[in-house]
Amino acid sequence: FTAQLNATAFDVKSDVSALQKVRDMGGLELVMPGAFAAMGDCDSAEFAGRTVVEFPLTGVSITLPTGLAGDFNAMTFSEQIPGPTLRVTQGDVVKMTLVIPADEVTGHGNDMHASQMSATYFDSVNPGETSQYCYIAESAGVFKYHCSGVHLAGMDQHVLSGMYGIAIVDPANGYKKLMVEKTSGSGELDRIFYDADALEFTLQYNQLYLTADGNYDAGAMFGHQNTGTVVNGMQSGYVPNMAHNLLVMGDTEKNIFVAQPWNGLEHKQYQSQLLFVENDQHVRLFIENQGNEPVFFHIVGEI
Repeated sequence: FTAQLNATAFDVKSDVSALQKVRDMGGLELVMPGAFAAMGDCDSAEFAGRTVVEFPLTGVSITLPTGLAGDFNAMTFSEQIPGPTLRVTQGDVVKMTLVIPADEVTGHGNDMHASQMSATYFDSVNPGETSQYCYIAESAGVFKYHCSGVHLAGMDQHVLSGMYGIAIVDPANGYKKLMVEKTSGSGELDRIFYDADALEFTLQYNQLYLTADGNYDAGAMFGHQNTGTVVNGMQSGYVPNMAHNLLVMGDTEKNIFVAQPWNGLEHKQYQSQLLFVENDQHVRLFIENQGNEPVFFHIVGEI
């Protein structure tokens, strides 16, 4: 068993070198995170007494609609884009099982960033095979997981064809209250504390790079010429419909946007819903960029 090394802070003065101070402390031994040390051994003594969370996934290729521009040949975790969301508490053990059906066209892997481990260790799983690994979710936050291709080859194709998801690791001691400072009419600061409980949203961004027949186009990816941007697996997500009109405007016929070409409900499964919240409500956002283009997320007037 090798424990992860915690950082130690020390002053660096001109008369004593940093290296000498390291030597005076007994030196440093570089080790892999503890999660890596027990990787592959789900019965490790390191996991004793911890909560174990099962996370089964199936790697399978299917045909899915892009939204309003035909179908595409998708690669998925458990036949959905994004893949299932994993949610655990800091310190939990994650037991991830990846099954690749015998009739799947290619092998797949899984790089779970919450594990602090390299994708090369888990490698890939061939069609007709199953593989499993365990790790401790040591760090709180939101982390992506994605297919690592076949021995890392083709990782871009697998991820940009839909094989991605997120892991949410909640802090071991829970979330903190939200403090908001506002100026009062007299110019003084007013502080308001909101309970740690919050309305939560998850947003995952990615791009599609497709040929005319719906296959992955690596040339378009390297040329930064995407076919479309998807939010939580959906294209055209920012186009409202009559249901949004009713919610915001109070009238199904009164449009929010100047032009709403798909105002009916026949395409609602391809349209994301509004992030509708009440005034003075604590909101928590989990945002992950799964693609190869930058995301500049912001809420106008709020963040």
